Order: sequence, then structure tokens, then C-alpha cells
Amino acid sequence: MSEMQERWQRQKATAIAAMFGVSLATGIVVTAIAPNAAEAGLPLGIQLTANVLLFVLGFRWLQADSAALDIRRPTWLNVGIILLAAVFVPYYLYKTRAEGARLAPILRFFGLIFALALTSAVGSTLMALLQPGAPAPATL
Repeated sequence: MSEMQERWQRQKATAIAAMFGVSLATGIVVTAIAPNAAEAGLPLGIQLTANVLLFVLGFRWLQADSAALDIRRPTWLNVGIILLAAVFVPYYLYKTRAEGARLAPILRFFGLIFALALTSAVGSTLMALLQPGAPAPATL
């Protein structure tokens, strides 16, 4: 693997690790601010901030992946990813991977989404356990 390829791989791994950090922190902060979020509603500002951070980190991963593959994403694909990531990121992965190697990256993408949600739930649970007198979070 060339030095540039290693650099792109490190940047992709860093973006994914940061996504997990944002998800964990979001679960912690939401539970700290609104322990009964299921009844009172989710703090919109926090959720919006977390979503924007996750999109920025996701685009950072996409940029590093595109650079590693030496391709350029069209503008319509970037807009599609913003509007409907669950459809357009798998489309990007399908189009940029060789035949026979397309299913694994798409499954890993959906696995990442699940793992990020689970990480947020873990953060929420940890915070709920640390708050004296707080009920168990609705995520369990």
C-alpha cells in the first residue's frame, strides 16, 4: 500500500472513530439534559448538532474514500447523500466497488448505522446509571 493510500485509510478510520465518539457523547448529553426524553421530547438543538457533526464526519470519510479510489463524486450524488443517505451512500458504494466486492461495503454501512445507534444508547444508559434517582432510559 502506498503512502497516500495509508494516509487515506487513516483518515477514514479517524472519521469513523469520531462518529462513534459523537454518538456516545450525544447519548450522554441528551440523558444528562433530559433524563425523561421519551416523555419530554428530545432536545432539538443537541440532536441537530449531533446530526450535523455526523454528516460532516460522514462526508470526510466519503472524501477520503473518493481520493483513495481516485474518483470524483458528482454534485447530484452529494445532494442525494445529504437528503437521503440511506439510499445514496449504498449507491455510491455499489458504483465505486468492483463486481463481486459490492455487498460487503454496503452491509458494513448499514452495520455502522446500527452500531452508531447502539453506541448512543450505551452513552444514554451510562449517563442514566450515573445520575442519582434517574429512571432507566427508554433505550433499553
